[in-house]
Amino acid sequence: MADNKSVSEYARKRARNKFNQELYEQIALHEGVKPSVYKDTKGKRTIGIGFNLDEPSNRKKAEAVGLNVQDMLSGRTLSDKEIKMLYNESIKQAANDANAFLPRAGRQPPVVQKVLIDMAFNLGLTKLNKFKKMREALLEGNYNKAADEMIDSKWYNQVGNRSKTLVDMMRSAAQ
Repeated sequence: MADNKSVSEYARKRARNKFNQELYEQIALHEGVKPSVYKDTKGKRTIGIGFNLDEPSNRKKAEAVGLNVQDMLSGRTLSDKEIKMLYNESIKQAANDANAFLPRAGRQPPVVQKVLIDMAFNLGLTKLNKFKKMREALLEGNYNKAADEMIDSKWYNQVGNRSKTLVDMMRSAAQ
């Protein structure tokens, strides 16, 4: 290999890139991709892939990557690259929240990791922490029970097809 990486390092990097691309596509599908400001289902001003501009910490993140929040709120449209920059900020937070919710979340099957990160992206850590019985089931490695606990929540009926897809993904880890 040109960069002298071992075959196993190269394979790990490819797997990580594949995981990240699949996660991006999954969350973009669930959140939608909008280059200009819109109001989400709770009336929050949002842009890109579910990036909440009414959240003060998100405003700081946007400014830190060189985006002017006032310009966006005034109608500026983001490029695909800028949407991805904001997504990268959001996904870092979601991954941290998933790990805070479930210690060693990264040791779960990749499909379960994607479910947890997607839920963290959607809910945030405070609301994700309310899924106590789901966490218990995950710690036991009982993915069907974890899926059942997802169904037994207000969230399940609030987010449409997203919840059904994530439940199916969780159940697939049991097989």
